Amino acid sequence: MRKILIVGSLNIDFISNVFDFPKVGETIRATDFRISPGGKGANQAVAAAKLGGQVEIVGKVGEDKYGDVLIESLTREGVRTQNIKKEGDTGRTFINVDNKGDNTITYVPGANEKITKKDINAWLPNLRESSYLLLQQEIQEEIVEYVIDLASDLNGCEVILNAAPARFINDKIIKGVHTLIVNEVELEYLSKDYVRKEQRLISQVNYLLDKGIKKIIITLGDKGAVFANGSEYKHIPALTVSATDTTGAGDTFIGAYAVAKSEGLNDIEAIKFAVKASAIAVTKHGAQSAIPTRKELEEFTKEIEISSLNR
Repeated sequence: MRKILIVGSLNIDFISNVFDFPKVGETIRATDFRISPGGKGANQAVAAAKLGGQVEIVGKVGEDKYGDVLIESLTREGVRTQNIKKEGDTGRTFINVDNKGDNTITYVPGANEKITKKDINAWLPNLRESSYLLLQQEIQEEIVEYVIDLASDLNGCEVILNAAPARFINDKIIKGVHTLIVNEVELEYLSKDYVRKEQRLISQVNYLLDKGIKKIIITLGDKGAVFANGSEYKHIPALTVSATDTTGAGDTFIGAYAVAKSEGLNDIEAIKFAVKASAIAVTKHGAQSAIPTRKELEEFTKEIEISSLNR
């Protein structure tokens, strides 16, 4: 098994369950509220660790009680946290989850925006030891670019970029990315100035492949995922489950995909592994708390196989 290094965000989530999302100017009553560990980087690290990966995360939390909560929760799940630094206030996300399991998220970066190039240089030995580098966009663009630039000088370190939240990605970043993982909204954002809205998803994918990205995975929620690499374009269907909360489902998918790749699976089999993990996650509340363990995933897989034999 090869090591997965995550350079990314660590946040504390403030989650409200609501019947419907509020309209502009409307005040609504939440049916439930909870505080839990989150952040795309941390969620993906926990997903990879719970599913059996060798994982380390580097990043920053605040000098407050929430910073301690995040480090403790990651350590408890088996993620290496020795190189998390403390500075300022912990990043925060404010999440509304409606009765269909859909969500809206407001992000306050806090300490995540205090990562510097000096910090990255100090973490460079960890990068040299890693086979997979996993990044998101809840840290500053210049830091993402700097880490990718360093990784490009290392043989055998594949860069996986989850381009979320949606924002512009410059050509230097694009050329250094081995695998881009996006949802439909993020894909449209990255190609909106170049591909007409009425054109099909394949045109958006081809535009980004032409820019230099080697592989693209588009997560489609209850429609599954699409994989493309220039010579292959394949749809992997979702599994039918009753969704309770989609918060963190994408992060579960990404962490699971990284684990499967670190264990030697090909891209399609790795995506199938990730689809199953995210299918379990949406049946539970929360982000990290909803991520399945490897044992849960294996039991779920057996149930699917038995169900298919009985049809």
